[in-house]
Amino acid sequence: MKKLLLLLLMIIIIPSIAASYISIQSQITTTNNGTIIKVTNLGDEAAYNVQLSLDINNKKTISNVKERLGIQKSFEWKVPLAAKPKNPGKYPLILTTNYQDANFYPFSAISVSAFDYKQSTISDIAAKINNIELSDEGTLELTIKNLADTAKNIDIRLIVPKELTADKEKLRAKLPAKTQSTIHFEIKKFSALVGSSYVVFAIIEYDENNKHYTTMASGVVKIVKSSIFSLQKLIIFVIITIIVVLFVYFTMFRKRK
Repeated sequence: MKKLLLLLLMIIIIPSIAASYISIQSQITTTNNGTIIKVTNLGDEAAYNVQLSLDINNKKTISNVKERLGIQKSFEWKVPLAAKPKNPGKYPLILTTNYQDANFYPFSAISVSAFDYKQSTISDIAAKINNIELSDEGTLELTIKNLADTAKNIDIRLIVPKELTADKEKLRAKLPAKTQSTIHFEIKKFSALVGSSYVVFAIIEYDENNKHYTTMASGVVKIVKSSIFSLQKLIIFVIITIIVVLFVYFTMFRKRK
């Protein structure tokens, strides 16, 4: 009986393995002439085929490919301000970092900030995104509130990494004065990995009196295992364990006879 219990424990105990990871940190500095971007690999594994994509005022610029970004190494990219906005004010700046691990599995990281063109402005729109967990798909809620005494015609963009898919990314709405509204986005897992967390952003913009205004909000989408799938795996594991233990036990019992 002791041998049976020992064998059961040996089968059930599964050793844990520490996995390497890549963590990309971005730093964005804006000047009158352009933007300076610096990305650093803070993980314990090198990143490969690193390429940056910068979206300023709906104009995309793509960097050259950095073949290897080692541990604690940085990659700097200078981008001139080619397309100047029509109105002064605050504008969003969207940085997407695309890279691969040693097995050439693709990843992306998003960073959103804002810069002032000629004049700083403060938006009357407040916004927030709820954090969610999903296994395959889920609903993301964006709540926006108009703090002003006048209605606003707003443009809304949802920015998600390539590992996720949203049912809509852009929409336009009129938000009456002193009101709030909640917009639902259906999010699906594309190539996202279980256990990973992905930052998503909402950008709300509008023009008023020949000035541009921007509000940004961020939330986190965490990828979790499907509870049904986990239960199925547990049941299968228990059944296989019982079969193996019974087989070994009766084999040993017969040998004693």
